[in-house]
Amino acid sequence: YLSDFEVWYVYTESRFPDALPSLYNTRGSEKASDIQWFQAPEVNSYLCRAEQRKTLQQNVDILLNDLQLQPFEVKHNDFSTPMECAMDSTPAPPVHTTPPLPTTTPAPPVGHFNVTKNGTTDACILLQLGAQFSIAYETEMNTTEHAVFYLPADANPSGFCGPNITGITLTSAYDYSFYVQFGITDDQFGIFELMLTFAMKPLLFPDAKDANSTRFIQAFPQPEPLAHLGDSYRCNKAQTFNFNNLSNVVFFDFKVQPFQVTNNTFGDETVCDLDKTTPGPTTAPQATTTPQATTTLEPTTAPPETTPVNSTSTGFTTTAPDNTTTAAPTTPTMTTTPVSTTKSVSPPGPSGGVIAAAVLVPLIVIILAVAGLLYYRKRRGGGDRYTRFGGAL
Repeated sequence: YLSDFEVWYVYTESRFPDALPSLYNTRGSEKASDIQWFQAPEVNSYLCRAEQRKTLQQNVDILLNDLQLQPFEVKHNDFSTPMECAMDSTPAPPVHTTPPLPTTTPAPPVGHFNVTKNGTTDACILLQLGAQFSIAYETEMNTTEHAVFYLPADANPSGFCGPNITGITLTSAYDYSFYVQFGITDDQFGIFELMLTFAMKPLLFPDAKDANSTRFIQAFPQPEPLAHLGDSYRCNKAQTFNFNNLSNVVFFDFKVQPFQVTNNTFGDETVCDLDKTTPGPTTAPQATTTPQATTTLEPTTAPPETTPVNSTSTGFTTTAPDNTTTAAPTTPTMTTTPVSTTKSVSPPGPSGGVIAAAVLVPLIVIILAVAGLLYYRKRRGGGDRYTRFGGAL
């Protein structure tokens, strides 16, 4: 791998417009030390035709493309068999694709790792991590499958600690290693690079078309600040980082402090937004929407408890069993019988006409009897008394 990189340049007005006048025609330089770029086995060369962005210092990046290098085991003045970067080897469209296994079950083991400063026991990187890889590969049948495996909790850590860039490599006994690089932006650190180097052994990549070959894939996440220098960053929820459209790594129970570690312990925590998510408001109905116990809904079809409208009309009877009114002629009568009421109605008493008839008829009979008697006596000579009696009458 490449361990140090430095670039020199001259300030010119065309390349550095609006720079301080005193800088023009002077030379500047940027350097990155203790890095692990472009990893490959010693007997192979490294090849990557795709564009790669690398960070040298804070706010200073370099773009590389069509890169091939071999610093060891050069023979016949030519490159050895290249180990190509994943960006150059996009899998062919699959004939049959097996989707990757769920990324949440089972949970991967969580390891605790650290990198110490050279010749000391002082940690400069503290890392807690569980990781699951889902890597697409081509089989001998020209289909695309996925190798799913975990980062072991006992992986062997190694790395470096620079002033602005730090990196840690976790090496598994199953012929693969995982490299994470951290950098600084505006006094906050973030993940700058992820790289997985693996041998396509049958144990992890059964029926692989390029069995036993060594490959690597990289990811360059957007430099999103995670925490301030001197603090740690924690995210227990799953976070997915894509190497390409078909391969990814998922972090679980992730906690890291790659700069300014004190007394080999994590600093104050900055918690990710995923862990801060709180449950939304409950959906229980509010008290204002609950019907009160004192409210009673009256049936809309029940007849009102009142005397029927037509109860005073002689010759009609009103009933309302189905909330409808039916008028039917009956024998004329002076009484009204409301069907829909439960009140008891007393029989009607004698009317004024009946009382008058009961008094006048006997009186007329008596007058007629007296008149008949007087007429009889007149005929027998009692005329004077008849006259007087008649006058009085």
